[in-house]
Amino acid sequence: MNSLDTNTLQLISTIIIDVLMILMLIIWLGNKYYKSNMCWGIFSISLAFDSTLSCFTEIRNMDTFVYVFNIIASLTYFSLSMGMIEFTRTKIDRRILYFIMASCIIINLSGAYIVFSDELRRAIIIGYNTIFLMISIYAISKISSKAYLLEKNSMLFLLIAHIGIHAYWASIDFKISGIDHILFSQSVTPIYIILFFVMINLLLLTLGRIRNQLEKENEKSIAMKEAVSRALIETNVANKSKSIFLTNMSHELRTPLNIIIGFSDALKLDITGPLNEKQRGFVENIHFAGNRLLNLINDLLDLSNIESGNLPPDLEKIRLRDLLSNHVKDLMRHANNYGITLNVIDDLDEIEGLVYVHGNNDWIAQILMALTDNAGKYGNKNGNIWINAFQNDKDTIRITVKDEGHGIAENEIKNVFKPFNRAGVDSKAIEGTGAGLTIVKGLVDAMNGNIDFTTQYGSGTTFWIDLPIKSI
Repeated sequence: MNSLDTNTLQLISTIIIDVLMILMLIIWLGNKYYKSNMCWGIFSISLAFDSTLSCFTEIRNMDTFVYVFNIIASLTYFSLSMGMIEFTRTKIDRRILYFIMASCIIINLSGAYIVFSDELRRAIIIGYNTIFLMISIYAISKISSKAYLLEKNSMLFLLIAHIGIHAYWASIDFKISGIDHILFSQSVTPIYIILFFVMINLLLLTLGRIRNQLEKENEKSIAMKEAVSRALIETNVANKSKSIFLTNMSHELRTPLNIIIGFSDALKLDITGPLNEKQRGFVENIHFAGNRLLNLINDLLDLSNIESGNLPPDLEKIRLRDLLSNHVKDLMRHANNYGITLNVIDDLDEIEGLVYVHGNNDWIAQILMALTDNAGKYGNKNGNIWINAFQNDKDTIRITVKDEGHGIAENEIKNVFKPFNRAGVDSKAIEGTGAGLTIVKGLVDAMNGNIDFTTQYGSGTTFWIDLPIKSI
């Protein structure tokens, strides 16, 4: 092979090595937490530098810089071997490699004071480079994962071929030169050709590790999804079991409770004869406690049905004029129990056209009763409650329930619709379970409505519900 061909091959190799160096640096900067990437980044930089200088023989072989360039060449192989050790996690004392590199630097720097023949100088640097290559071969042979089988075998082939060239040079007493040698085998060009293939393999190893990481993360993600799916199934089974239990228990508890409440009503009406004051007090306590326990059971059952999505889909067309008027008497009677005046403003009659609410009349009654009950519990005695119904926009009507209570503290606003929550009020001072607003929200959601509130601490709270309306 003539000199021109050798120059051309060296130039092509240098260009490819420079491009691969850029790719290696990009990977290094994107994955800095891997030491092997850092080592191979240094390997790429020093190799690109040395390869570029080899294209300028008159500079590369200058007596002033030749030993510095030799140190850079050894740094290339040192970085390669360190990267292999870090990548494969081979148990080798790193101090041995540092000592070898330090001795290489010392010997080469001594060339400024001791004159070495060209053959001896080449023998020294090639000897050190061969040691680093053998360490790299040892490290790469430790890869046991089948995922890197192709990269491992090709890297072993390239490194052994590299050492084979060194052995050939030793057989000819290191009578070699730069790229301008008439014989291709006695120039450095085959080394750089091998090294750019080594760089390609390093890129493949690095990308293979990234691929394996992504596969492991994907496996973890799949395992996590399966675990969540299993947990969800178990939760659904538990919820279903809880609902069945509560349904059965509510039936078992409601029957005797209704009997107790019924007999207490009969005693209050003096059906079995007149009661004295002490007996009447006992009957009132029995009647009150029975109703309170029955309400508690009903709340727990409603809450369970809402949480498990077992509310019956009994939605019907409700005329707007009946939406509020059907419940006003019961609401006023309930408000009177708290000594509060209920004011009702019904503007639904002003809505033009034949429209209706697609909802559940019993649920609406329960919602209005719960909001009135809530306003009575947390409102001021001898105060007022305002209920207002009007058209909010062309698609919804709004019902508001306003009290004159103490309002809700800002730090408790987020807890209002949580079950068994009292918004910071002492639970002993307020009757009920604290699940009323949670149940109200569940019922409103089941009718495709919205519920929210505005509050001013010290001045009261206004709850409102929006229900969709449709034309007949």
